[in-house]
Order: sequence, then C-alpha cells, then structure tokens
Amino acid sequence: MIEWLKEVEQTVLIAINSAHSPFLDSFMWLVSGKFIWFPFYLLLFVLVYLKYSLKQALWFTLFGFAAVGLADFTANFGFKHTIMRYRPSHHLTLGEQLRYFEMKPGEFYKGGQYGFISGHATNSFVIAVMFLLQLKSKIKYIAPVLIFWALLVSYSRMYLGVHYPTDILGGAIWGSSIAFISHWMYRKTILIRN
Repeated sequence: MIEWLKEVEQTVLIAINSAHSPFLDSFMWLVSGKFIWFPFYLLLFVLVYLKYSLKQALWFTLFGFAAVGLADFTANFGFKHTIMRYRPSHHLTLGEQLRYFEMKPGEFYKGGQYGFISGHATNSFVIAVMFLLQLKSKIKYIAPVLIFWALLVSYSRMYLGVHYPTDILGGAIWGSSIAFISHWMYRKTILIRN
C-alpha cells in the first residue's frame, strides 16, 4: 500500500512539474519567492487595522507574528530535521526526471536536502487562515482570495520540483492548525482584556 501511494505521489508530481512553459517557469519562481508577497501582507494588516480597534489589531499582530514564527521554526527545524525525508529534487532516480528552474546559466534551484513538511505551505496556510479567521466577517470575498493564494504558493513548490504533494498537505495541515489555535488564543485574550 505504501509503495503504491509513493508511486501515485511521484506520478502526480511529475505531471505537475512537466506541465511547463517559459512564462509559467518565471511566474512560479516569482510566486515561490518570499519577498514578493510583503505588499500583500501589508495590505492584509491594513485591512485588520481599518476594521478593528487599535487594541484588537495590535493583539492580532502579536499573535499573528507568533503563529508565523512558530510555524516556520517547527516546519524547518522540527519536522524536516526529525523526519529527514529527501526532497524529490534530491531523490536519486526521481530527481533525474524532474525539471528545475534555472536561476542563472547552469545553476538550477533544487532546494535544501529535506522536504517534509513544506515550509512554504506551512507559512502560507498559517498566514491565510489567521487572516481568514480575522477578516471573514468583515470582508465578503476574503476567504477564497486567501485560500487561492495559499494554494498557488504551495502549487508552485511542486511545479518547481522541490516538494511532494504530501509535503504540501502536511504543511497545509500544520500551518492551519497553528493558525486555528493562535486565533483561538487571540480571541480569548481579547475577551479577557475587554
């Protein structure tokens, strides 16, 4: 059963990774970047500060940063270095079947050695779910926008050949879980302090 699941996962990854074009290569590389999204994060914080009292917004900011910090640290230094599952790009046979983004002539992006869980998926989902829980009652279509964004970032990691689908799924579950717990703690804190 496990071998069958591995085969299915590798087939899905190869299908995603091989559906490429020069435009998509550049676009997915951009989507996968960390700094490109800072204006988006800033906009989300502005929305929180416009829709909530300063006190609530400040508490949300504190819990939001703590959630992202915890998610990032546990994904990159907890899961990856405990489970030590090689990325598909570092797999001896599968790695040869994948395409990689050429950062400069002859230099291809393959990510770090270990891939479970995806830090990008974890961070995207902790951010998306934190803001979704905070803004869903105030902004009508915020939920599909945030979920689409988190899925797009996560998809880009498979497109680039550096994560398996289960790396993404694990990261999405872990990031969402931290977001739900952090937002629950934020709400409790606000109730206690009001």
